[in-house]
Amino acid sequence: MYIYAFSNHTEEVTETLSNKKMHLKKRVNRADNYINLTLLGAEKCIEDTILAPESSLYVASNNGNLNSSVKILKDIFLNKQLPMPFTFLNGVNVSTLFYVAKHFNIKGKTLFVDRFESAIPQAFVDVKNGKTVLLGMVDEATEDLELYRDRFQCETITESSRWLLLLPQPQEDTPPIAQIIDIAWDESSEERGDVAKLFTFLEEGEGVFDFKQNSLSFRVVR
Repeated sequence: MYIYAFSNHTEEVTETLSNKKMHLKKRVNRADNYINLTLLGAEKCIEDTILAPESSLYVASNNGNLNSSVKILKDIFLNKQLPMPFTFLNGVNVSTLFYVAKHFNIKGKTLFVDRFESAIPQAFVDVKNGKTVLLGMVDEATEDLELYRDRFQCETITESSRWLLLLPQPQEDTPPIAQIIDIAWDESSEERGDVAKLFTFLEEGEGVFDFKQNSLSFRVVR
């Protein structure tokens, strides 16, 4: 499985969330912070590449669309009213797939999962069957930064939208950036590497990067 493009978009949040919409090549109506963050990272990964319509799309997130979820819960339990329709729709995590698929004209399989490691084996099956795969890991912060610090017990708050464009075989005119090999279930207790370090390796490293999280292991070779 070959990596042909990647993006490692991260933003450290100090006072307020940034306006991602201003940096998108193509703006989307009714999109919230999470969806715009997702699209921003995906745009940086794909750039001018035109994806085949049958490409597969995977989006992973540890916490999903936090801000829309908070607004929905506040409306229901504090304000005793129904949430606004688009807030409710955006709070459903799979709606993110719709926005990305429409943005890049993807009509193949789409799936939202809770972890990056959950998407890799399924992406491998698609790639083995000749499909191009766009795979992203997206995590946002809440607009209420104190709420985020309290909930996740952290001082530094970072939003991220990290993406891989995966192809089944080397292209004749363009060499791949790296290759993912030795995907396996590893039941040992040792955890090594993580998503952030993987993308730092793609930006700066050479040689071999070993990844293991939640019993899934693989190697990335540059």
